Amino acid sequence: MKTNVEVLESGATKLTVTIEAADIDRRIKKTYKDFGTKYKFPGFRPGHVPRPVIDSHLGKDAVRQQVTEEMLNESFPLAIDECDLNPISQAKFSDVDGFVEEGKDFTFSAEFEVKPELELSDYSPVHVEIPFKTASEAEIDEQVAALADYYHDFKNAPANTKVKPDSTIDITLSAKDDQGEEISVLAAEERIYELGRGLFPAALDEALVGLKKGESTTVTVDITENSSMMTQMFKDKTKTITFDATVVAVKKKIVPEVTDEWAKEKLGVDSVEQLRERVASEIELQKSDVIPRILENNALYELQKRLEGEAPASMVDEAEGELLQNFFTQLQRQGMTLDVYLQQQGITPDKFKEDIKLQAADSVKQNLALDAWARKNGIVVTDEEVEEEFKTSGAKEPEKMYAEWKAQGRLHIVREGILRGKALEAVLRDAEVVEVEKLSSAEEEEKPAKKTSKKKAAKKEEAPAEEAAEAPAAE
Repeated sequence: MKTNVEVLESGATKLTVTIEAADIDRRIKKTYKDFGTKYKFPGFRPGHVPRPVIDSHLGKDAVRQQVTEEMLNESFPLAIDECDLNPISQAKFSDVDGFVEEGKDFTFSAEFEVKPELELSDYSPVHVEIPFKTASEAEIDEQVAALADYYHDFKNAPANTKVKPDSTIDITLSAKDDQGEEISVLAAEERIYELGRGLFPAALDEALVGLKKGESTTVTVDITENSSMMTQMFKDKTKTITFDATVVAVKKKIVPEVTDEWAKEKLGVDSVEQLRERVASEIELQKSDVIPRILENNALYELQKRLEGEAPASMVDEAEGELLQNFFTQLQRQGMTLDVYLQQQGITPDKFKEDIKLQAADSVKQNLALDAWARKNGIVVTDEEVEEEFKTSGAKEPEKMYAEWKAQGRLHIVREGILRGKALEAVLRDAEVVEVEKLSSAEEEEKPAKKTSKKKAAKKEEAPAEEAAEAPAAE
């Protein structure tokens, strides 16, 4: 097989493939034999059917058409791999002049868009901020306060205390559907209820604000527009729910004082000092897990900011599709619906879509930035590294998988994943890392809430170098 690659004036890439006559002849011979075995021809034994008989029964061009389709389907992906091309659009075939013929070379061409080779504005080491690896006094104070808050208690506030948007109250509640039928699972007799947490519709919380002990309110909520965790299960059964609520008491939160006696009684430590030491150890253990990811994400973000040019829309669209597919797979495994997830996260469907699009764009830009870094620094991937990736992928039959991917012309995907992994390792190795107590506010404001990690070099049991893209905060 011979190949030729040229870039057209339109910017598209044209790949021309020529299959030599000897290969065509062998494939035609094999296909005639296969047809003679596969189909029944009266008077002839399977596999011993003359060509004219096959042509007469199946059509004179049947074999040549079959071989032509096979050659196109098999040789094109192999040529893509051989030329180390990364198409990002559907190929448009051209210059295919009829079917293959014995004794003649077969040539065809395909035009498609390829992944662009963008450059970075700067190839110097990236400057990255990460949190201190040791626990600060402020962090310890925060965790100790959280522990004390866990053991809080409530006392009744004075009777004239008004309900606020973030109040905790004792409430008696009843609910009816749009047919006037009681909804018993939503009813409660003097239950503790914290406003503003999305447990019940926001409209109910708004109606409660300003009430005092003993006062009541009635509110009808359209749950198709004002949903909540508790009403989600009824959206297909009723359009509205009418709540009758009475404030039994407004509660005052009492957080215990952290003393040696309290620490010993509640947490089994001898003193507050020992408690703080244990908390510090836990914080540092957690940091040892998350700081490498923070370092990686921040380095990728800094590299992304240096990328010159725009990420192709087709690449962003593909990344968005992968993110959504992985996200909904996670939701399904957790037995959760999208509506419940959005309610728990406190985000709207439009904000969710916007976040996914931003994350997809960031992922593509970071990958293109890593590609640029690899080219600039002469980072390459050997055939042996590609084969090793399959061996360590966790696949049951790595050799078989490798052969299949090679035949399908997909090894460039594996090679790309390994290359980006090596590039990221180089970026992190040379990065100027500074430990800070708190990341700069400007960086926090600019950086997307959720970052995509480097593209994995292997995915267990499925396919090397295919990325398991992170879902947006679905963990």
